[in-house]
Amino acid sequence: MNYKKFIIFSISFCLVFFGNVIYTLSCGPIPDPYDYYVSFYNPHTKGTGYEPFYYTALTNFYDDPTPSEETANVIDWQQYTGREVNEKDIREFIYTYTPGQFSAVANGGKALPDSVMQNTFTQFLLQEGHRDAARYLLFAKSCEPAVLNVDPWSAPDRNIPLLENLYQEGEQLYVKTKDKHIRDRYAFQLIRLRHYSKQYQEAVASFDKLFAGKANGVLVYYKALALKAGALFHLGDSVQSAYLFSRVFEKAPSLRISCFISLNWTNTKPEQVYSLCQDSHEKAVVATVFNFANPEPNVEGLRQVYALDPASPALNVLLGREINKLEDDYFSPYLGNSEAIGGIVSMHDYTPEEKNKMSAAVGALQSTVDSILREGRLQDPDLWRVASAYLSYIRKDYPGATTRLLAVKTTDPAIKDQWEIIHLLVDINQQKDIDSVLETRLLKAFEWLDSKLPASPPVNTEYGWGNPDKSFFFRKTYRNLLFAVLAPRYHRQGDLIKEVLIRGRCDSLNSNDYFVSGETAISQIGDDMKPPELIQLHDFLRQPVKTPYEAYLAGFFPKSINLEQVIGRSYLRVYDFSHARNWFKRAPVSTLAVSYQVFREQLQDFGEDTAAQYYNQPITELAFCDRMLELQEQMKRAMVAPKVYYDYATALFSLSYYGRTWFFMKDYRPSTKWYTPQCDRDAFEKQYFGCYEAESYYLKAAQASTDKEFKARCAFMASRCSQKHTAPDDPNKYISALVHNRYFPLLTDNYGQTKFYQQVYPQCSYLRDYIKSTRKQ
Repeated sequence: MNYKKFIIFSISFCLVFFGNVIYTLSCGPIPDPYDYYVSFYNPHTKGTGYEPFYYTALTNFYDDPTPSEETANVIDWQQYTGREVNEKDIREFIYTYTPGQFSAVANGGKALPDSVMQNTFTQFLLQEGHRDAARYLLFAKSCEPAVLNVDPWSAPDRNIPLLENLYQEGEQLYVKTKDKHIRDRYAFQLIRLRHYSKQYQEAVASFDKLFAGKANGVLVYYKALALKAGALFHLGDSVQSAYLFSRVFEKAPSLRISCFISLNWTNTKPEQVYSLCQDSHEKAVVATVFNFANPEPNVEGLRQVYALDPASPALNVLLGREINKLEDDYFSPYLGNSEAIGGIVSMHDYTPEEKNKMSAAVGALQSTVDSILREGRLQDPDLWRVASAYLSYIRKDYPGATTRLLAVKTTDPAIKDQWEIIHLLVDINQQKDIDSVLETRLLKAFEWLDSKLPASPPVNTEYGWGNPDKSFFFRKTYRNLLFAVLAPRYHRQGDLIKEVLIRGRCDSLNSNDYFVSGETAISQIGDDMKPPELIQLHDFLRQPVKTPYEAYLAGFFPKSINLEQVIGRSYLRVYDFSHARNWFKRAPVSTLAVSYQVFREQLQDFGEDTAAQYYNQPITELAFCDRMLELQEQMKRAMVAPKVYYDYATALFSLSYYGRTWFFMKDYRPSTKWYTPQCDRDAFEKQYFGCYEAESYYLKAAQASTDKEFKARCAFMASRCSQKHTAPDDPNKYISALVHNRYFPLLTDNYGQTKFYQQVYPQCSYLRDYIKSTRKQ
């Protein structure tokens, strides 16, 4: 969605220099940045090392690169030890031990706890031939406080004298050290100290002197080169700076985020940087960085990088970004046309021009992908064939998708997995209806997806929210298939039983993000389905003979649902208290909802249905039906007590959207839904939102009574009901209608002197406004 994309790569608030990455945190609830649109294309396929630049419009970077800088550093040290030491011990030593423990190791290992002495890296460093490494690590630990910015929200306050002292110490250690690897690490520290002392010219000169001819692929070299690039930027040579950042970006995956930020901060154009590139391959890297910064559909960027370097590993990532952008902008809104899908922005929200633009963008991307494939120079052509098949699927060109899938001959597991997903989508959509033959194939697909699911939700996440891990892709894909493709298909076929079963399997995946949460099996069964449909579902679940497909889905039916209670509630929604009572009798008492105030008049729109003075006896749904049926019998008599009508009306109002006992009717009451004329098309919604029948019984109660106080009470409650079937589509008309309630003249003219009127007048602002308006006249 374009309105979200202004937050992508907003790098102006980030510091330029290597090692200072600011992580921004937003306040308030937001969608999952890795799961806010319907996607079936895995960004992780053939994109290792470029994880930060997978597409998402809701965060600056998708994920950390593989490997992380910490991991790369640990691997570097392990190579230095000759693999005598395991990675775990190196990581523990460098990143968890205290400065005091570093010092003790550097000085021979005296007074160290057993846990430190047992570390194999400690043992390595204590060997006589490796004392230089131990002393270096102590020096590096001493430098960290001087060069790192503890508070990323404020400008660093550098201790220049300390930096200078550390530089002098490091220079002496560099000279004394004979170990080439350790000398290079000291060189990096010296350049860093000059850099953060703002001695940028000296930092550049130090790099040129200490690392001359040493582009050997070691991490510390590229960290030093990034410092030189930052120094050049401060010296005004932004083009040279951008070029060097691009070299580090390519060669050191663990440093890609900081180099990306810094390169974009140079405010250069690709054409300026190209002039320094040695060949087209280097130009392709520069073009890649700039294209990673573009949040909009950008097929030209894909063509550009391909033209410069058809073998670029970033091409697969750029392709994935373009597909994911179109899923966000086009595919999810297209799926949102289905009435069975809630929460997704619908294509109805776009103008015809916008729709045509989106459709053209899909076609343009596919044309580019196909033309590149024809040239035959890609490293992973089968991945691109699968991508093109997916674009055909999005365009509803199912024969074209099939042809492209048949051309794929890959043995690569990741590409084969993506092929399976696209093949499944095409298979489903090629058939007009889902029949038993297709269901047999679907069962195999479900079982295949089951085999791809992680054993449990990721650690430290609630059902995987905010989780970029690639293993979670299949959980989201399975969920998207169920809720966005299969459930709407069954809904259109009129097969609500299968729709519910599909939604039940979807719910069981525990991946219902904000755009799925309103379309769960529990909400459909508990709030939407009518009695005949629920009884059909009840009978289906009880029947012993089911197809393997049906048995598989039925196994995931929500355990929290008791259908007897739900069926009773569905009859309650249409005021069929007799059938409701029969079903409530079949349900366990523990499943029945309980009210205390369902027969208590509600003079204002607030309050909860909890035990209160004079209303402290629990009333189950079953007991409620018994009482309502009793009232109905009393209303059949020749002479009906006014209180009978009044209690009946009060109960109906209590069950409404505005009543305290709304939970007898639904499990969930949204705070933003009100009466509209469309509610009159549905018998339940007409009463739930409009309160028409409650109003009629308050009027009957008033007509049956001769007590002015009681009649005043009835008139006021009738006015409350009348107020509810006023549509708030026009704010001015809505307020006017509330103030000029049809019952207010009756209240003021006939019952203005009653005690009840004096009681409610201070409580009802609309009544007071009505009085003020009549006085002006």
